[in-house]
Amino acid sequence: MADNLFDLVNSMKKPVKIILACLIVVLVAVFGYSAYRVTHTLHQYNESARYYEKTRQSAVAVDPEKHADPTGQQPQEIEKTEKSPITVDFDALKAINPDIRGWLYSEGTKINYPVVQARDNAYYLYRLMDGSYNPGGTLFMDYRCQSDFGSKNTIIYGHHMQDGSMLASLVNYGKQAYYDEHPVMYLNTPDGDYRLEIFAGFVTWYDSRVYMYDFSSRTEFDEWVELMRSYSDFSCDVEVNQEDYLITLSTCTYDYDNARYVVLARMVPLNG
Repeated sequence: MADNLFDLVNSMKKPVKIILACLIVVLVAVFGYSAYRVTHTLHQYNESARYYEKTRQSAVAVDPEKHADPTGQQPQEIEKTEKSPITVDFDALKAINPDIRGWLYSEGTKINYPVVQARDNAYYLYRLMDGSYNPGGTLFMDYRCQSDFGSKNTIIYGHHMQDGSMLASLVNYGKQAYYDEHPVMYLNTPDGDYRLEIFAGFVTWYDSRVYMYDFSSRTEFDEWVELMRSYSDFSCDVEVNQEDYLITLSTCTYDYDNARYVVLARMVPLNG
């Protein structure tokens, strides 16, 4: 009887060893593939960062001292003297890609990128400005918006990259202190430059009413603005009137499935 049990145990060892060996091979393969994916993704992140840094060096000059010191000035006086803290060579950018529409800049953050527009909202999700594939993509305007930022609300999309690039920093507007430190951005375009005075920021559904780009009446626009302001994570005293044109910046967030973080701003033309 004992001999039979011993033989049975011995007979089971080989299949068990085979199973364990197969499991080890599978685990090693999974680990190797995961390591490859992480390494490949990091390489693509670095490739994106190098590409946009090279683009900035060739077409963008940053001068934080260029805009007016608002101390002691009335808002209308600031608008007459202020200049965008960046200058952009749009001729050089258009030579690379005629889809260029503007350049978005937020002082003290990683937001310093070109804005493009395609015939749909998918093309630049995973393409750099030159059209080459990269998961970082490019900031792009909603294809339904007017290319000259003439829509009442121009929507600009960008990824929430794990390395903090593109529009990842938008989610920081969930805190009042961050808004207080970064209440404005700048948008340069071939036709003129703008200060973007931010007035709301919040988490929303991917197809919520915030993505309206045109309005049927002044009343609808006013009601929409007040609704957006009521959702905001921060408070501010930025006034929005019926003559204003707006920018909505949108990026993914992970509060729930298909969640987005949006930041809304009024466009103030700079005459400098």
